[in-house]
Amino acid sequence: MIRRHLESTEPGQMLVIVAGLMLTLIIAMVGIVIDGGHAWARERETQNGADAAAKAGAVVIQQHLSGAPVGGGDVGCAIAASVAANNVTLVDAAFTGFDGGGIGIAVPPCGGGDMPAGAQGVHITTEQEFDTFLAGVIGFDRLTSSAEAVAVVGPVVGICPASAGCGTLPIAIPRTLDTCDDGGETRVVGDQDWPILNEAAGDVPSSENLAIIPLCAPDLRSVTGIELPGCASLSSAVSTPCNDAVPVPAWLPASSESLSCCAGGLTQYTGPSAGTLDEEDAVVYLPIYDNTCVSRPADGNPSCPDGDWTGTGTDLSVHIRTWVGFRLDGAFSQGTDPACSAPGDPPASDPTSLGCLKGWFTALVPAPGTVGIGSIHPGDPVSAGVLLIH
Repeated sequence: MIRRHLESTEPGQMLVIVAGLMLTLIIAMVGIVIDGGHAWARERETQNGADAAAKAGAVVIQQHLSGAPVGGGDVGCAIAASVAANNVTLVDAAFTGFDGGGIGIAVPPCGGGDMPAGAQGVHITTEQEFDTFLAGVIGFDRLTSSAEAVAVVGPVVGICPASAGCGTLPIAIPRTLDTCDDGGETRVVGDQDWPILNEAAGDVPSSENLAIIPLCAPDLRSVTGIELPGCASLSSAVSTPCNDAVPVPAWLPASSESLSCCAGGLTQYTGPSAGTLDEEDAVVYLPIYDNTCVSRPADGNPSCPDGDWTGTGTDLSVHIRTWVGFRLDGAFSQGTDPACSAPGDPPASDPTSLGCLKGWFTALVPAPGTVGIGSIHPGDPVSAGVLLIH
């Protein structure tokens, strides 16, 4: 009788064991589905946190390259604030070069440290720990998600169409201008005499940093009109921004029209008082060129063939290097106009001059167009933006 009882209970015991195993397996499978989906969502959050921290750090580097008094510790502050706001843990932060390659220098903590030479981006690693719901039955009580991101500061490589709010004025300024009104001295956009103000960082346009751009008689290194894609003429492009998308850098033809045509059209961008900042003084986009050529080389080639660079301003191609903001204070069509004298630098009073533009070079905030990968040095008159590349 005892033996029969034992034999009769063995199948029941096996059934209980199998049912328990099946239940555990079912819970584990459900846990994989639920916790797997939760882990995927947390992975996305961690990646978003890394992306945001990288871009926050790169924005500070962009300010540094534009001349703002910020250092490596400010990059650390921006990254720390971003990871805290996105509820992720910072594992590592390091400076990169313009192409995202490391330069072997860690981003310092908030509040201290210099900006290293060549820094043009940041590489961020973040992580996030979280509890599981059901995966604990198979030994996974907590999981960790991790993510990396790289953001760099790059030059603007295109100006969007006027229809998208990026209308430009077809008045090209040489990177280095030999002025025609003060003894042939030179002015360089972005240098001390003609600084690029960062109004977003607190620079204030005033009579002390007011620039006067003399419109010299046409020569190889003077301000010149250019033909923008999609515009019928120089004068119409000034009156109504009409450009199609413009690549940067690019070779564009010089205009056959004289800049003397356009002073009237430019007054729509200026306020009532010359020499002082008015609310109506608008920021316009001006191209900066660094070479001219009788022929038209490919846009990716900034050089002109030997012997092909001579000519006048009306039959040349102009190599547009970049764009700069210019808060226009006044436009005057005669070099003898009293408004072309002080305040401002340099005074433009030569009677042969076509007039002058008055205003302040200013950083483009935000920079228009498409951002590319390329080297930028502090103080370069280059429109720049932040690009997430990893």
